[in-house]
Amino acid sequence: MIGAGLAGLGFAWHAAPHAHVTVLEQGEHPLAEASAQNAGMVRRLVTGARERALARRTHARLMTLPCRPGDDWHELAPFRATGAVLALEHDVHRLDAALADLRRFGITADELDAEALARRAPALAAARVARAVWLPDEGVCDAWSLGQGFLRGALRNGARLMLGTRVVSLLVRGGRVRGAVTDRGVIESDLVVIAAGAWSARLAASAGLRRAITPRARHLFRSTPHACAVDPHPWCWIDDAGLYLRPEAGGFLMSPCDETDDQPADGPGSRREPRDDARELLGEKLLRLLPALDDLAIAGGWIGHRTFTPSREPLIGPDPELAGLGWVAGLGGFGLSCGLAIAEDAARLLVPEATACEG
Repeated sequence: MIGAGLAGLGFAWHAAPHAHVTVLEQGEHPLAEASAQNAGMVRRLVTGARERALARRTHARLMTLPCRPGDDWHELAPFRATGAVLALEHDVHRLDAALADLRRFGITADELDAEALARRAPALAAARVARAVWLPDEGVCDAWSLGQGFLRGALRNGARLMLGTRVVSLLVRGGRVRGAVTDRGVIESDLVVIAAGAWSARLAASAGLRRAITPRARHLFRSTPHACAVDPHPWCWIDDAGLYLRPEAGGFLMSPCDETDDQPADGPGSRREPRDDARELLGEKLLRLLPALDDLAIAGGWIGHRTFTPSREPLIGPDPELAGLGWVAGLGGFGLSCGLAIAEDAARLLVPEATACEG
């Protein structure tokens, strides 16, 4: 397994009871790249049917993670329900099919008028939106806590974690992958699974494979404290405008939902300082859409990576051309919303003995 982010550790958690698992991570700490760069929102109301199904399964698992003494997530409690508001500036029918689908599964999603919207989410008081929907059971997941539970369970079942170990290339012999060549030597294995986020396509290329897995940069900003960031306050997303925010430490975490192709350098450390143009884009969207935040000040932020396939669906399971190679990659911006279900599916496809909810 290459990569100790949520995708890699989630797969290891499922696979370790059934196979000898070694997780290789180029950084000195697990969960330090894309898994540490997100806003933590778990969202089921999305337009893609496959993503929505994965998000429903992940949410259900997060709601029932065992946190008793002796369990992998004891005292971690990675998920908390905050409620969420999904709003639309102009395209009022954009989420109709998704809403109907969620409601078929008994998921509450209530329309909000202007008064109810201001009451539920003070940051959206007098917001210039045409439609808003309240989902009381959505929430926020702490990626570090979720990943630590995965790591505990994987190690408990015999997995090995090798930090500070950069994979130089895949080891290919006899027309199949036989392991990985690292800067600490060769590690042989019957199966190598790439869960390396923004570095995934580069690893495939080392074996002569072209896999269209494209890293894209997105900004996340934090504000100074603000009166609207009351507790409790739901996370909020104006979907067609490309703007989301959630309360954090008395202020807000916010993104203008920008997206630019961006290849990370070799080696760990993909997080970077924000660009001025993204800060200006965020300011323009806040000013246009959210008058309640007209006095909001940005305190800082960062650039993080999300990685996409051309279809924007995750690449999971065996590689179609090269035996001995598996994938848990291309999770895009929904690694938290869908990650538990994706890791479960990948383990079923790659380690047939693995079944749901084991670890």
